[in-house]
Amino acid sequence: MKSLDKVLHSTSATLARRLDKVFADLEVLAEATVKIISPAGTSRAMLEALKPVVERIVVEEGGLVDSAGVSVAPGLLTDATTWHQWWSFIGGQLVFIPHNLNPASINYYDYTEMTWFARPLASGRPELTGPYLDFGGANMKVVTASKPVLHESLTAGVAGADLSMDFIERTFLGGLGRRTEHIALITETGKVVASNSARFAPGTRFEGPRAELDSVPVEVAGLAAPPWHLIVAA
Repeated sequence: MKSLDKVLHSTSATLARRLDKVFADLEVLAEATVKIISPAGTSRAMLEALKPVVERIVVEEGGLVDSAGVSVAPGLLTDATTWHQWWSFIGGQLVFIPHNLNPASINYYDYTEMTWFARPLASGRPELTGPYLDFGGANMKVVTASKPVLHESLTAGVAGADLSMDFIERTFLGGLGRRTEHIALITETGKVVASNSARFAPGTRFEGPRAELDSVPVEVAGLAAPPWHLIVAA
């Protein structure tokens, strides 16, 4: 059996490769968005041209990305104050997911206040947000990868992807194999993303003493926030 240290580092490297690929895909999506933006004005219908890009990302990620799209900065479009051009992969097809963007509605989805939207705009760099309960979409726990879409001196919005918690957990558990140690994958704020123990449920905060072995970071290039870590509980 591999040593615990080797298992932690190999699992960390696998997770980092997959997350790096997601952010590389989001860069492609951001570049495609910039090509659509017109100095003379951009309409919501023009963003439909992003669908093949999103479909390719979802298919190539092989289950890691549940949905993806672009959230436009307020005031950029000619026919809407805000717009959330977002698709989900449902039943083998990419489906546009409408959101209630009417500020007067009780079900108003104000994505501009969401952490996954606000943080990359503030930092100018990629961000990982979650796990959190996505009330505006599937009403399930998700992790969102997002990065700013920059057009010359203009912040055009955010390109993002909702990641499958089940896929992350399978990748995490597959890397660990059959270990007796209690191990958790946690965010920079200590929130559990996945674990091999019922002691640490996804979405809760990691509580309890840590083993003497140092934690192992999941190094994702360019992130604004500190990386996720693999933690061994005492």
